[in-house]
Amino acid sequence: MGNILYEVVKEYKTTVDGLDFDIKGRVLKRVEPTGDLDYMWEISHHCKPGKDAATIYYPSTINAQTFEEAKMLLFSYMVPFTIIEVVENKFY
Repeated sequence: MGNILYEVVKEYKTTVDGLDFDIKGRVLKRVEPTGDLDYMWEISHHCKPGKDAATIYYPSTINAQTFEEAKMLLFSYMVPFTIIEVVENKFY
């Protein structure tokens, strides 16, 4: 399979009340598309989704067929971001 090279298609940034830094996210696309899951998304930090959550939520689905799907997955994590147990994503 070899290395897979991605390019940043779009980057987003949001402020979250209670944090002194921005949360950043981006949608990426394979430089050499295969036609299958050519898009992915990344986020700069992770958090617990709520005070009753057992642990920090690390998304299980980061790949997508289209830009719009990847953007929707990113926004579904990014928009309701909380300040509960925020950790930096060391792979961002």
